[in-house]
Amino acid sequence: MAIPDGLDAIAGAQELHDWFGYWPSFHDGEIISLHLNRTNPSSLKIHTWEMTKELDEAGYYLMTKHVVVELLIDISGADDCLELFGFSGRNIVFGLDIDKLDSGYKLVISQCCGLAGTIKADNISIRLTPGKPGKS
Repeated sequence: MAIPDGLDAIAGAQELHDWFGYWPSFHDGEIISLHLNRTNPSSLKIHTWEMTKELDEAGYYLMTKHVVVELLIDISGADDCLELFGFSGRNIVFGLDIDKLDSGYKLVISQCCGLAGTIKADNISIRLTPGKPGKS
């Protein structure tokens, strides 16, 4: 799957695509942190991976390509930029989508359990930290 329309201008989007070989859905990913700032970029970190069709000795699907994806989100000029709910000790997402708008971007966090909602941003960039996060 190619980078979704309008997202190729996001710094780090190609690197994320190349990490998996496709654009990830973030299904069952876990939000590690959300830091909101009025004037500096805000940050959303989510641990995601690729689930293979192979099983381990216990019968669980093997997970590969673990990575923490940090979305650096500039919300300083966006009006009504946050609609969030459900933050808890465990924040598993059904999916995370980034949509290109006329004046920026919209992140849509689909709830599995914990945090969900939308964040409108003037700009977004992406940083990857390969591997599992601590205590995961």
